[in-house]
Amino acid sequence: MDSRNRWMAGIARGRLTRRRALVLGGAAGFLAACGGGTKEQPAARATVAPGVQPTTAAVAAEGTPKPGGTYTWTDVGDTPLDPTNNPTYRAQNLAGFTYSRLLKFKTGPTPEVFFNYEVVPDLAASWELTNDGLQVTFKLQPNATFHNKPPVNGRSVTSEDVKFSLERFRAAPKNTNRNAFGSEQNKLVIGLETPDAQTVVVKLAKPYAPIFNLFANPQYLWIQPKEMDTGFDPSKDQIGSGPWVFERHEPDKQIVVRKNPNYFIKDRPYIDTVVRVVIPETAQQIAQFQAGRLDLLGVPAQQKADVERTNPKSQIVTYIPTTYTFIAPQLRGNSPFRDVRIRRAISMAIDRKSWVDLLYIGQGLHYLNAVPASMGKWWLNPQGPDAGPGGQWVKYDPKAARDLLRAAGAENMPLRFIFTNNAYGDVFNQGAEATATMLKEAGFNVTIVVQDYLREYIDARGTFFGNYEGVFYGLQTPFTDPHDYLFNMNHPGSARNHIGLDDPKLTAMIDDEERTLNEAERVKKVHEIQRYWLDQMYYIPVAVGYAYQFRQPWLKRQYYSGSFGWAAEALLDAWIDKG
Repeated sequence: MDSRNRWMAGIARGRLTRRRALVLGGAAGFLAACGGGTKEQPAARATVAPGVQPTTAAVAAEGTPKPGGTYTWTDVGDTPLDPTNNPTYRAQNLAGFTYSRLLKFKTGPTPEVFFNYEVVPDLAASWELTNDGLQVTFKLQPNATFHNKPPVNGRSVTSEDVKFSLERFRAAPKNTNRNAFGSEQNKLVIGLETPDAQTVVVKLAKPYAPIFNLFANPQYLWIQPKEMDTGFDPSKDQIGSGPWVFERHEPDKQIVVRKNPNYFIKDRPYIDTVVRVVIPETAQQIAQFQAGRLDLLGVPAQQKADVERTNPKSQIVTYIPTTYTFIAPQLRGNSPFRDVRIRRAISMAIDRKSWVDLLYIGQGLHYLNAVPASMGKWWLNPQGPDAGPGGQWVKYDPKAARDLLRAAGAENMPLRFIFTNNAYGDVFNQGAEATATMLKEAGFNVTIVVQDYLREYIDARGTFFGNYEGVFYGLQTPFTDPHDYLFNMNHPGSARNHIGLDDPKLTAMIDDEERTLNEAERVKKVHEIQRYWLDQMYYIPVAVGYAYQFRQPWLKRQYYSGSFGWAAEALLDAWIDKG
């Protein structure tokens, strides 16, 4: 038995045969419930692979919208309520129900629409960028109001609330995204003016290509009332202008939101009540969907055929997810990973094809680069003819990996391999342990370290934000513009620079790309960054396969959404029709 079959068989026999959850893309990259004159920022189109094609299949006949009903979805753990001070995807997903952004993303029935990331109005009714790219003017929805709860009591949303929200975002001590709008070292937003209650004027230090995407990205700015922090505790309640009103939180059980009767879009949403239940085990999630108690679920590839058999009327979406699985070698201090040969050895130890065979039953194999494959024209295929010299380092060759270690004087190198096993589902854990096994077989002396997600991994002082030794195996936030991947993971000015990377050449390339307003030129520059990045192998990108989202037949017009803000993007126009 060759090494590939040996490690796959070993995992299949071992504890990783327990019930599994597919690492899903789109909003959260792993969540089942996603989606669900302006100068709009162009963005990526979804890519397709040979064989099975990404499709939206068996979409139910829509008919006439029916108001009412309860929509139930699930996640594996509890959710913090304040999206500003909690970087977890769970907080951002929940915020989409109760808060608004200035802009949001258009969704639709196919990947060509929902991964295009076209910005459309949310709390901003219109927006305009000056010719020099240094000023954006937003006009707010004239009838937007906050929820009718003390201390705001349904008052109008004003430009002062936008100003307050941005200031709070940039000052929040636990907000690891606070530099998204610039910092002292990397200035971007240098002023915000409020000439009247409905107008917001944003001053920029430099032209910034993804500026509208920045204000639509649900990882960043949710508009919150200026009474927050003094009039109510955002860690215990949510008061926004979103389509649903926060009702209650039963820790580790469920969260309930109700329709906002005063939402600024007339007659929306259609669905009265949304319940988010905590179900940690994948098998139980699937059982609840099969019994009709969940309206939507991301189903692991291994269980797809079973759910198709038990629920033949289900609507199924097949797509290349934004899932970005990577290995992060710590570069800070006197790290052995500063030697590029060791980083390249890690990459060549990974059998990406067998990894996708194991986790995605071999469907939709796409290698990752500095941006994920779902980003279409922005993605440079590491296996393609334009990949440059870095393409050789993604080939599976454990012998070459051993040779690189030997050349670096690092034979049988100790490798602390960290991952969290209580956040992303069992299949993520399965992929982590499969990867660790590959590294062992390529000559690394691997020690696996398992961490708690909230306490050790995603905490602002935790592993995800650079406080670790060795390497960690992780998932990146499903960003909505290639610059977010390039800047956040690789720029010394980013709090999400997990590995402590400071390469002046790469930094200059990223700074140049962000200032390039011509899209065709920017695409070329993003590709050039990926060629350089791939050869340096600062992070070790893995791969991705097809993801599957199942919807009950009575759920009408819920499209997929490729962002954390799926509630206002994909659920707003949906309704339930059980006949």
